[in-house]
Amino acid sequence: MIGVMLLAFQAAVAPAMRGSDAPVRVPSSAAHRTVVVDAGHGGPDNGMSGPIGTRWKVYEKDITLQVAKKLAAALRDRGLRVVMTRTTDTLIALSDRGRIANQHHGDLFVSIHVNAANPAWRDPGTARGFETYFLAEAKTEDAKRVEEMENASVRFETDVSAKKGDPLSYIMNDMAQNEHLRESSELADLIQQHLGAIEPGPSRGVKQAGFRVLVTAYMPAVLVEIGFGTNPADARFITSAARQRQIASSIADATVEYLDHYQRRLGVATP
Repeated sequence: MIGVMLLAFQAAVAPAMRGSDAPVRVPSSAAHRTVVVDAGHGGPDNGMSGPIGTRWKVYEKDITLQVAKKLAAALRDRGLRVVMTRTTDTLIALSDRGRIANQHHGDLFVSIHVNAANPAWRDPGTARGFETYFLAEAKTEDAKRVEEMENASVRFETDVSAKKGDPLSYIMNDMAQNEHLRESSELADLIQQHLGAIEPGPSRGVKQAGFRVLVTAYMPAVLVEIGFGTNPADARFITSAARQRQIASSIADATVEYLDHYQRRLGVATP
């Protein structure tokens, strides 16, 4: 039914989308490329905590902010404009993070997160590795697990401003995200490749899931799980300032590579 409605409304809705806060944009030059960096969780929402089986305690919200700040610096060093959804320990609604990206005319949206093992697993403390997601229906049980875990942050929000039950709004959102599906997948793949050169844990691959934080970002958008905070080895890696800089540099390099590839496909000279 939605597919039929999409075809019926496409011609009428597309112009309206381009004039709204959900434009389909393409990077034009280094001076105009804007990457929106999102540090997951924050404020009363700690995200995951770990590692399992140790007295040492780390919180996802702290790690994501540290890595996001380093990523922002690495991107600026590469000549890109950067907008951060948060720079302090504060709560930003999931739907508002994408809207911040739209308001600042972002070309890309990168959300940083830390994974956590399911306590019901046989040996949860041994689960480790990194993975990158783009927005689409989750196809595996593990992707659904991560989707539910990250979307659970909505419980901390007292004023959810996203419209509900609006069919036209749903169609417009769906069309905008489909426009960027392939681009998001390519960006996710490049991030996995670059992280694979420095991460000690295994690559868990590129995956897809329905993350609320990506839904309202009308641009290529990815969510990066940089490691398992529940695993002692991964936790040591992702909390080290030096390793965080490596993670940030790898993601920044992948971002620049993606943007250069995209511009070449468009026939735009890379500055």
